[in-house]
Amino acid sequence: MQNDDLELINSQTILRCIEHDLDKPTRAQIAKYTGLSRNATSVITQKLIKIGLIKELETTRTGRGRPGTPLVVDTSVWKAIGTAFYSGTWNFVIVNLLGEVLMNHFIPVNSRDRKAIVDSLIEGLNFMRSHCPRKMIPAFGIGAPGLVDHKTGHIFRADDLGWKDVLPIKDIIEEKTGLPAFVINRYQANGVAEIRYGNHKNSHNMVYLGIGTGISGLIYLDREPLMTTKYRLGHMVIDPHGPMCGCGQVGCLQAMASELALVEFALRQMKLKPGFLRKIRKEDLNGQVIASLAEEGDIDARTCLNYIADPLAIAVSTLANAIAPDEVIIGGPLGDSSNYLVDCIRKRVHAHLLDWQNEQISISQGTQSYFGPAIGAATFMLEQKLELILNSANAQ
Repeated sequence: MQNDDLELINSQTILRCIEHDLDKPTRAQIAKYTGLSRNATSVITQKLIKIGLIKELETTRTGRGRPGTPLVVDTSVWKAIGTAFYSGTWNFVIVNLLGEVLMNHFIPVNSRDRKAIVDSLIEGLNFMRSHCPRKMIPAFGIGAPGLVDHKTGHIFRADDLGWKDVLPIKDIIEEKTGLPAFVINRYQANGVAEIRYGNHKNSHNMVYLGIGTGISGLIYLDREPLMTTKYRLGHMVIDPHGPMCGCGQVGCLQAMASELALVEFALRQMKLKPGFLRKIRKEDLNGQVIASLAEEGDIDARTCLNYIADPLAIAVSTLANAIAPDEVIIGGPLGDSSNYLVDCIRKRVHAHLLDWQNEQISISQGTQSYFGPAIGAATFMLEQKLELILNSANAQ
């Protein structure tokens, strides 16, 4: 290993320590925690201060020795741009290094056409780039629809949009903008934001399940994301005699419990029962409207949510038996917006599991709401911020 590689690893270790592991640590505390020498720690922290990633607070005295100087993330210099395709809209954010939103923007896309969706994405990225204050991390975080390989940045397919062919969205962005793109599934991006900024500090093994027009999720083991396309939570087979899924399987969770499945069930009931969901016009029917009515106590809307709660509870129970998470978080457009849906899932899961399992698992509601996936996409990209900043400086 070359000295430059070792210095980068040590810099990343110290930066992570300040960001996540310790609360306002001093150099001495960092050296003790990481096992690095005090001299190496001092040299690296000074470098991180110089490039604007961390800063010193006022010196504090805690004992009889030399007073320590607390170190924290510097939120005043570097900004990051993230975006995600969420409920038919590209949502864009500019965030600081702690994920706090400084500016947002959105572009609706009333089409499933790949070119129209990609063109809107490039338009929005260029707009946000031109409005980014101070220094911009030289890259974009992208929350894309469909089955995404985060290493290649390719969308292999997006069943809810009818996309069957590979879309090299990372390559397209980089060619059009000249900047690196870090691509992740949109609901996995929401999971990144949820785990990082939601109140889940007491959980180490977690499953995030995002429910929208599609269903996807993220598994965290010992608080580290399991980043791979080899697990597809939305395509667990819940009922081998169930409806056909866009992926070609029968009875997938996505085919039975996504927003599309919810709306299709509601339309069938409206056809069978005149007056069903009478408060909603057919042309206004969508998952958020149904969820909102259910929160108000509408019986028909609650019937619809109960319909998708059954397969979702089977999926959560299966995950509980397979990997025994401390916590399962129900998010996405439907999960974030519907207390009633999460309560329904929780009650059914508790009925499926054994008493000792119920004592060891909690089922909670997502908190990130509308711009969560874009914030998560920016956060996903920010994991590489040190290398991006150093490479950009070296290129100048």
